[in-house]
Amino acid sequence: MNKYNYKNCQSLFGYSAEVHIRCKGQCQLCGCGGTPIDFDLWRQMTVEHLIGKSQGGYLRQISKLVEASFPLYSETEKTTLSKEIDVINTVTACQFCNSTTSRDINEFSMPQLFESAAGCKEELIKNIVAACKNILHKKRQSVQWKLESVEEAFNEHVATKITSS
Repeated sequence: MNKYNYKNCQSLFGYSAEVHIRCKGQCQLCGCGGTPIDFDLWRQMTVEHLIGKSQGGYLRQISKLVEASFPLYSETEKTTLSKEIDVINTVTACQFCNSTTSRDINEFSMPQLFESAAGCKEELIKNIVAACKNILHKKRQSVQWKLESVEEAFNEHVATKITSS
């Protein structure tokens, strides 16, 4: 039998693999995972966009903003800047953390951050780094509170039933 083409698992390889390697296979919101790497947990990891699609934080959207804000940059410079911003805006998150924070609306959208920098690359990067650090901090707090409640309910309603059957 032929091996399954692992490249069909785009959520784990390709673009996502770069994020997971950078984050060392650890959820940046709750801290699960990391080393030693556990395949069963690793395959549950996702890419969390701190500034999500609804606020212009996906790479394609960022690339359009870079194109409009830095028209004199070469194509290579635009691509490099877009990827640099994407790296700042993406982290590894487990499915629970991603699903419970992915619809959060942030104080600033990516277009607003671009506008605030007025075409200055250094100012733009500084603003995006600050915004993403703030968003990550808020998401970590939110996840901690949610996990405490969910774990309590799990222990009360699920774990006892699984172990007693």
